[in-house]
Amino acid sequence: MMINAGEDITHIINSIARQENVAHIRIFQKDGHIKFSNLPEEVTTYADINDYACAICHKHDPPPTDLSLNERARFFSSPEGQRYLGIVNPIYNEAGCSSASCHVHSPETKVLGTLDTVISLEQVDKNLHLLELFFASMTVLIFLVTAALVFLYLLRFVSRPVQKMITGTQIIANGEIFNPSAVERHDELGRLAAAISKMGEEISRQKNELLIKNRELTKANKELEKLSTIDSLTGLYNRRYFIGMLEAEHRRSVRYGHRLSILMIDVDFFKKVNDQHGHICGDQLLKEIAKIIKKTVRGTDMVARYGGEEMVVLLLETDSGEAASIGEKLRYAVESNGFIFEDEALSITVSIGGATQGETWFEKPMQLLAAADDAMYMAKRAGRNTVRYFT
Repeated sequence: MMINAGEDITHIINSIARQENVAHIRIFQKDGHIKFSNLPEEVTTYADINDYACAICHKHDPPPTDLSLNERARFFSSPEGQRYLGIVNPIYNEAGCSSASCHVHSPETKVLGTLDTVISLEQVDKNLHLLELFFASMTVLIFLVTAALVFLYLLRFVSRPVQKMITGTQIIANGEIFNPSAVERHDELGRLAAAISKMGEEISRQKNELLIKNRELTKANKELEKLSTIDSLTGLYNRRYFIGMLEAEHRRSVRYGHRLSILMIDVDFFKKVNDQHGHICGDQLLKEIAKIIKKTVRGTDMVARYGGEEMVVLLLETDSGEAASIGEKLRYAVESNGFIFEDEALSITVSIGGATQGETWFEKPMQLLAAADDAMYMAKRAGRNTVRYFT
C-alpha cells in the first residue's frame, strides 16, 4: 500500500464520498487495517476478519487474487430498512509501484488491499417504487377496460342462452331430462347445451349406480363395525366393546336399582399348556372354551374375551345366587369337556370369580369388574377349578 500522499488519498476519498448516493468508502490493508476512510473514526482501526469486505477472500486458504463481480458485490440493509450496495475491489501491486522508492512491497505480493465502496440504493428504490405504481396502475386500467368490454359482450351475446342452460341444470338437478333445443344456438353455446344434456343423462345413470354402491357400502360398514367389536381368535366380543357395554349397563343398574352381575373366568395353568404344547394348542383351547361358555350362558348374557386367557360374562337382571349358579355350570362344563390336542387328552379347568351390583354398592363400573377379578383370584388361591363370589 502507499505510504506517501496520504493526504491526497484522503482528499480523494472524501470527495468521492460527497457524491450523491455514495454512503461509505474505505481502503483496507490485507491484515484488515483500515488505512483510509471517509469516516475519520475508522482510520487506523482494524476491521473484523468476518466482515464481508474481508471474509470474501479470507474465507479461502490461501486467499484468492481474483474474484468475480458477483462474489465481490453485496446487498444489505441498515436497521432503518435502507438498502445499500457494497462492492469490494482488490488493489493490485503494479510493477511500477513495487519498484518505486516510496513503496515497501515486494514484486511477489499480488494484492495490497481492498477498496470497499458502499452505494445507497434509496433513489433507486424510489424509482423502482414509482415504476411499480405505474405498472400496477396500468394493469388495473387495462383490466377494468377489458372487463367492461367482456361484460358488454357477455351481456349481449351470452346472458340469455346461459340463463336457459342454468334452467336446464336445475331441471337436471330435479332428475328430469334437459332438452338442448331450448338454446337456439349453433355455436359453442349450442354445443355446450348439448353437452349439458348429455351430462344430465350421465348423472342420472351414475346416480343409480351410486345408490347401488351406497347400499353395498352400508352393508360393508355394518360388517366392519361387527369386526371391530369381535375378538378375532375366539369370536367373542372384544375388551373395548365389553367395557362400553359394562358402563352403559352399570348406569342403568344404578338408575333403576336392577341387579347386574359379572363373572370373571381364567383358564388354570394356561401358561403351562403353552409351554408344553405350544401356542397353537393354547389358541385352540381358548376357541373351545369360548364355545363352551357361549353355549352354557343364557341368550341375554354377553360374553367377551377380556385379555389373554381371561374371559368375562356380563349377566343382566341377575342376582348373586343366580350368577354363582351359572358360574358353577360354566366351571363344570369346562372340566367335563375333555380337550384333545394331537391325540393327547388335556385336563383343563377354570377359576371363576363373581360380583353383583345392587347387593354390594359399586359407584363405578370398573369397581364392579375389579371385585369380580378379586373373587377370581380368591378361587385361584383356593386351589383353582372353583367359583368364588365377592361379598
